[in-house]
Amino acid sequence: MNPRDPRATAPAPAPDENVRARSSLVSSAAGFVVASVLAGAVAWGSGCHGEAPPGPSTEKPQRQNALPAPPAPTTSVALPSPSPASSGEPHAAAPESAAPSAAPTSEAVAEAPKEEEEEKPYTGPLLGAQWIQTPVYPTMEFSNKRVGYIRRGGKVPVDPKPLKGGNCAKGWYRLLDGGYVCGKYSTLDMSDPQVRLGVTPPNLDDLLPYKYAYNNAHGTPLYRSVPSREEMNRYEPYLEAARKKKKEQAEKKKAELAKKEAEKKASDSEGVGGSSASATGKDAVVAVAIASAGVSEGSGGDSATPRKPEKDKDAPLPTGALPSGDGPGSAGTPSSGVDDKTAAAAAAASLGLGLAEPPPETEDDKPWWQRTYDKDKPLSITLADLDKDADGPVAKRMVKGFFVAIDKSFGWNDRLWYKTTSGLVAPSDRMYVIKPPGSQGSDFPEGARQVGFILSTKASKYEVDAEAGKVKVTGSIARQAAFGLTGESVTVKTVLYRKTTDGWWMRDKDGTYAEPGTKPSDLATGEKWVDVNLTRKTLTLVEGDKPVFAALISPGKRSSNKKKDHPTKPGVFRIREKHIAAVMDGDGTAAGDLPYSIEDVPFVAYYDGSYALHGAFWHSDFGRERSHGCVNLAPLDAKRVFMWTEPRMPRGWHGVWSTPQKPGTLISIHD
Repeated sequence: MNPRDPRATAPAPAPDENVRARSSLVSSAAGFVVASVLAGAVAWGSGCHGEAPPGPSTEKPQRQNALPAPPAPTTSVALPSPSPASSGEPHAAAPESAAPSAAPTSEAVAEAPKEEEEEKPYTGPLLGAQWIQTPVYPTMEFSNKRVGYIRRGGKVPVDPKPLKGGNCAKGWYRLLDGGYVCGKYSTLDMSDPQVRLGVTPPNLDDLLPYKYAYNNAHGTPLYRSVPSREEMNRYEPYLEAARKKKKEQAEKKKAELAKKEAEKKASDSEGVGGSSASATGKDAVVAVAIASAGVSEGSGGDSATPRKPEKDKDAPLPTGALPSGDGPGSAGTPSSGVDDKTAAAAAAASLGLGLAEPPPETEDDKPWWQRTYDKDKPLSITLADLDKDADGPVAKRMVKGFFVAIDKSFGWNDRLWYKTTSGLVAPSDRMYVIKPPGSQGSDFPEGARQVGFILSTKASKYEVDAEAGKVKVTGSIARQAAFGLTGESVTVKTVLYRKTTDGWWMRDKDGTYAEPGTKPSDLATGEKWVDVNLTRKTLTLVEGDKPVFAALISPGKRSSNKKKDHPTKPGVFRIREKHIAAVMDGDGTAAGDLPYSIEDVPFVAYYDGSYALHGAFWHSDFGRERSHGCVNLAPLDAKRVFMWTEPRMPRGWHGVWSTPQKPGTLISIHD
């Protein structure tokens, strides 16, 4: 895929600082307010060479209860329209794969505090970020070499005295954790709307930094601001179709009740009044059928014997017209027990009529998201095509399987809505909040040389007597369970078993195990590093020679089909940049593949181009090949790796880059 650089969304370094902004205000009678949206393009972050999209061929994410909706507003609120400059989210260039930025040339470089000071609660002045990605520079100068960024609404510790220099007319603010921010893009006023209504800070105490919603249907719109009822009906025609269907079902139920009542009366009359009553009862059933077809009964004559027309009895009726009086065959009686539709058709046919129907709409006349697709005619759509759907309040439409990160939820026009972290608005009734997988990793137990993991869905614990060549099952163990291994193994009747630190034995083919590979040669004494084993599909965190943590991974999926072959690239790398969350999207690589977009993939650490270690909340298939080249981890495991590795994420920042002075943690990836 063509990844996008998170830095491309930051204000361009220019003397005149010419940046546009847009804002959308959403409020309700309950006082709920949705943040304003800035003109800087939303940060659709870079990704792997395509992350496996959760679609028909992949595991469907688990559903979680929807977010509760606050009281819906009682009155309609007019919302400002976005400016032309913000008509869509542009695709940006791939993140740099070159070496980290050069050392700062200016002497005005902010010093980072000692690590022990980070643990103390900070109660001093804060600087609020006003731009979707407020850039942090190494010196008081605009440049392409940034050391990080703060997401709009983020608050960071700061020296409150502005410093003059460079091209920032409002002065520079020195951040206590290192770096400088121009006053043009930030403020000390925490009540400023761009800060107060910015993106909700990520919840780093939870399993995931945000809640995520899975789009369950093609064509779901992402609005730039909350739409009116008229706009909803225009851009979501399925809403009217659903209302019509509901009305038809209600009318059908009403007709069925009337029919049953008529049949009951006919049956009661037949039992009491004989054949003439029976005829009357049958006519009642016919009346229901004719009424269902929209045909009026005649007003004169015997109800059991239709009268003939007085004039022009042989004249043809206009095509599609229904007579207002009786006509030939109007007393045709359908058999009891038929449904209304059949009865109506029979009644119309008895009158020599056909029910008028509109000309059929061809598939080509429909927008892509309303067409019917199958294996012989797959959906062919790209991300660029989705951007073309932008129209008025609609920024784009989503393909089934897209994910959005939820900033806030709110009620509006009798619907629950999600405001996404990208500042767009999505209808929740087309999505559901997912339940992410839990942690799969484990600290290395005392005395363990390896950490074992179960991959089989049906695995057992064993007692092994190697001398007697006997093996006995002593219990069961769940898939993806983790435990310490002593390093001792035996083979009994060609089957390999590994001994656990708890005394039982694991059958080798039921799982895998993590153990650090060869230590890279260019490590400093005691330096931390990450070992990724593509064969065993495990990751190990190591301090010098001591392994401290292990987890299952999902590396790139290999295939004999070149277009579907996405192996994870082996080699020795250093982490180049880290993001608490970044968007990953891309087009399919083979015919019939759908594009995908996962907003704010959590705990991303890029190490080579668009390849990264990151959390995956859309599947729990760890221990097997799954990704499009990245190294997938369960969310809690990814968080553990993210917080343990360098460069350290400063307080309140959303992204950070390594520098020659602060290099990223080394990653060794091997088979």
